[in-house]
Amino acid sequence: MAVNDKNLKVKVNAIRIVLLLSVLIMLVKFVAYYLTKSNALLSDALESFINIATSSFTLYSIYYSAKTKDHDHPYGHGKIEYLAVGFEGALILGTGVYILYEAFNHFIHPEPLQNVDLGIIITASTGLFMYFIGSFLKKKGRELDSITLVADGEHFHLDTITSIALIIGLVLYHLTMLPWIDPLLAVLLAVHIMMSGYKLTKESIDRLLDKADFQTIENIVNSLNKNRNENWIDIHNLRMQRFGNTIHIDCHLTLPFYFALDKVHSEIKNLEEKLNNDFEKEVELFVHTDPCNEEFPCKICNVGDCAFRKHEYQKQIDWNIKILMTNKKHQL
Repeated sequence: MAVNDKNLKVKVNAIRIVLLLSVLIMLVKFVAYYLTKSNALLSDALESFINIATSSFTLYSIYYSAKTKDHDHPYGHGKIEYLAVGFEGALILGTGVYILYEAFNHFIHPEPLQNVDLGIIITASTGLFMYFIGSFLKKKGRELDSITLVADGEHFHLDTITSIALIIGLVLYHLTMLPWIDPLLAVLLAVHIMMSGYKLTKESIDRLLDKADFQTIENIVNSLNKNRNENWIDIHNLRMQRFGNTIHIDCHLTLPFYFALDKVHSEIKNLEEKLNNDFEKEVELFVHTDPCNEEFPCKICNVGDCAFRKHEYQKQIDWNIKILMTNKKHQL
């Protein structure tokens, strides 16, 4: 299976390490539940099981997304990473619903907890491990620009917050011995977990539907302004999509009408090279070229020594997100 992601090995190794640690943490959490009979600790253990399931799918999605383009997938396989995030969000939502169900059962039939001191120690230890795992994943995800690694890291940091809440709840139970504290804490954790699942699912849907990524578009606009040359009279109808490790950009580029085809090709290649130099991801550029004419007055054209100029150059159009994304030819 051919792949084109130079960072694939780093991503895969990161997920493998996390999978191994996640299995160990899950086993420890189930031991804590067995010792304490705490429904809140069971909720935490089940969330760790979800971590393992999502990390496994993340591992597959990272490998699959790095496959080279083929006849059936001309834009590559990168969008599976967004599907992985949606899968993770759906599992988290389902876990939250199950935890709510168990918590309400314990409200109706409360049971005393056991070995609370030991439960506090185990929860604190696993929470610390999850914080470091989450930080590791988010760091690698930002370095490699991988949404799935960052999402997994966010999930582990949410687990850390869960552990802190669990510790507070167990301490309160230890001090008061009130039976409703444990199921109440489980309900609060379930709501917290479901909110996390909703956010991940929404982000996945937004990415799959190609919702505008204005931060990346801003970076594209900055690159265009930095590398702007006088032959690029105007750019409009700028759009972008992300496919895993590839940024796909569409735009309309206005060039002098008298440029020969080889010169037009050269300008487009130059534009694509400049963009690729400014992004760690591969940039794929599709350009619709427009010739300058009466719709593009000479007043915004800065081309020097133009034998066909009819009006004096006045000023350059300001290239910003609003201007470049508008599907309209610009003029003063």
